[in-house]
Amino acid sequence: MNESIENLSVSNLKAPPIYRVIISQFAAAFSVALIVFVFLDWVMAYSAFIGGAVCAIPNAYFAKKTFMYTGARSTTRIAHSIYVGEAVKLLLIAAGFALAFVFVHPINIMLLFAGFITVHIVGIVAAFYLHTSYKP
Repeated sequence: MNESIENLSVSNLKAPPIYRVIISQFAAAFSVALIVFVFLDWVMAYSAFIGGAVCAIPNAYFAKKTFMYTGARSTTRIAHSIYVGEAVKLLLIAAGFALAFVFVHPINIMLLFAGFITVHIVGIVAAFYLHTSYKP
């Protein structure tokens, strides 16, 4: 066991492929909008897409900010980037909803939130799948 610890260097540790979660969230936003467009109408489709984008864009920013630093010597910077990333993510979500409410007319509020929630759930499921299948 000590040999495996000694042979493990910091350079061998890789960040998980978090981009897969981000891609799955953007794909979900497009898919939900397309399905809603096919079965309902255009206003509902772009409302769902905007809700999905309000979830996916801040999450992409957070992922980029979180995995900006690596290594044991960067623990302070890593912790700081996580806190800053989460705060900015929450502000981006609030700003996204505010911009949608102010500038997008007409908008279907139920589908705006349904798109947001759907993309959020897809992100959770994708992160769980990534966690269970990722081998560093």
